[in-house]
Amino acid sequence: MLDRIPQVFISYSWTNELFKQSVEELAQKLMHDGVNVKLDIWDLKDGQDKYMFMEECVTNSDIDKVLIICDKGYASKADKRQGGVGTETAIISAEVYQNARQEKFIPVIMERDENGDPYMPAYLKSRIYKDLTGDNYEKEYESLLRNIYEKPARRKPELGSRPKWLDEEAPAGLYPVKEAELRVAGISVNRLKSTTLQEFIDVYIEALNPFFRKTIDENTYLEDFVSLKEYRNIFLDYLKQVALKADCFGESMADTFEKMYNTLYNVQTFVPNAFSVNPDLFDIFRVHIWELFVCTVTYMLHAELYSDINKLLVHTYFLRMSPVGSDIRPVSYNGFYHYSNVLEEKVKPTLSGELKNKLTLTGHYLCNEREYLPIYSGKKLAEADLFLHQVYNGLGLEELTSYFTWFPICYIYAEEYSSMWVKLRSKRFCEKIMLIFGVDTVEKLKGCLVKCIQDKNARYRQGFVLPARAILDCIKENEIATLP
Repeated sequence: MLDRIPQVFISYSWTNELFKQSVEELAQKLMHDGVNVKLDIWDLKDGQDKYMFMEECVTNSDIDKVLIICDKGYASKADKRQGGVGTETAIISAEVYQNARQEKFIPVIMERDENGDPYMPAYLKSRIYKDLTGDNYEKEYESLLRNIYEKPARRKPELGSRPKWLDEEAPAGLYPVKEAELRVAGISVNRLKSTTLQEFIDVYIEALNPFFRKTIDENTYLEDFVSLKEYRNIFLDYLKQVALKADCFGESMADTFEKMYNTLYNVQTFVPNAFSVNPDLFDIFRVHIWELFVCTVTYMLHAELYSDINKLLVHTYFLRMSPVGSDIRPVSYNGFYHYSNVLEEKVKPTLSGELKNKLTLTGHYLCNEREYLPIYSGKKLAEADLFLHQVYNGLGLEELTSYFTWFPICYIYAEEYSSMWVKLRSKRFCEKIMLIFGVDTVEKLKGCLVKCIQDKNARYRQGFVLPARAILDCIKENEIATLP
C-alpha cells in the first residue's frame, strides 16, 4: 500500500474533441480520488518540448503508473509509430521490455471494434488491461484505483511459518483432516458455507475409522488414545475458525456432535451386516466424543459465548442407544457423557505406580497429559466438565433425562475456590450469563439457579471424596445480584 500521494501520467491520442474530453474526465475523477495526474493539457506549457515532456513522464521514477488510454486512433498511431503517440510508443515499449517494473504501465481500454475486441497496440496485446467501456466503467475504475493505491480487493495472505506437523511422524490419516481444516480457515466470513463445514466433519469422521479394532487389547487401546490427541487438536483449531465465522455456532456444533456420535457408535459403519458386537469396541470413540464435547464447552466459556452454550446444551439430541439395531431416542447432552469401561476397568489395572490408583484415569489423562495451551489447560477442562454437571438441573431438561445427569469425571482437578459462580453476587455478571439458561431477567435466573443444588451421589465410587460442588455451594441464594 502506498503511504504517499500516487502520481500517474496519462498517455493518449487526440483522436477527436469528444474522446479528449472523456480522457480529461477520467483524469479529473482520479484527481478527485487523491491521485496526482500528469496530463498534457494541464501540465505541458507553451514553449516546452512536448517530446521531452512525454519522455520525462514515462521514465521518471516518481511516476507510479503510466495509463495508456487505448482507442482506435491510439492503436493505429502506435503500431505505425505516427506523431506524438508514435514517439511515446517507442519510449514506452522500450521501458515495458527493459524495465523490471513492468506493472508501471497499465493499458486502459476506451473503445472496442465491431467484433467486440479491444483496440490495443500490438506490443500491449499480451498485457492485462482495465476495461472502461460500457457498463464496465464503474467496476473497472474501482479496480484501477485500487491498483494505483496498491490496495487490491483480493490481497495475498501473509506468509506463515512451516507447519510443525511436517516434521512429526504423524499418522497418514491426519493429513486430509489438516487439509480440510485449512480450507475452512482460509475461507472468508461471507463465503463460509455449511458444505465446507460438512466437508471437514465428513473427513474427520472418516479419518477416525482406522481406530476401530475388532478386538480389545489394552496396549493398543492406550496407543490409540494417545494418537487421538493430534486429531483432537486439529478439531479444536477448526472449532476456533467456525466460532469466528459461522452463524449459529452452538446449533452447528450440536448437529456436528449428533452426526459424529451416530456414525461412530454404529457397527454398520465398520462391519456392514453385523448383527452383534462387543460395545467396548466403540469405547475409544465415545471417550473421544466426550472429550471433544468438554473441549467445545471449554472454548465457549473462554470466549464467553453464552448464547451458543445454551443452544448446544438445550438441543434435543437423537442418539443411538446401541451400536447395533436402529433404536434412536431423544436425549439431552448427557448422552455424550461416557464412563470408559476400558480405561478404568481394563487398562488401569495393568498400569504401575500412581496411575493404577487414580480415582479416574480418564480425568487424569485429560487434565494432566492432554492440555492444548493456552485455552485448554487442565484446570479449564476440569471446570468445563464440572460446569456441565452444575448447570444441568437449571436448564429444564427433565423430560430428556433418562437415568442420570452429566457426571463430572474431572471434578477433582477443578479449582475449588475460583469458580465463576462466586461472581453471581454482581448483577452485571448475572445479566451477562443469563443467556446460558435462556432467560431474560435476574429473577428468572434465580429460578434456574435454585435447582442447581448438590447431588450427594455425584462422587467417585472409591475413596473418601466429597461430592462435586454445585452452583449453590459457591454462593447463597440471598447473595445473588446484591452488588452492582
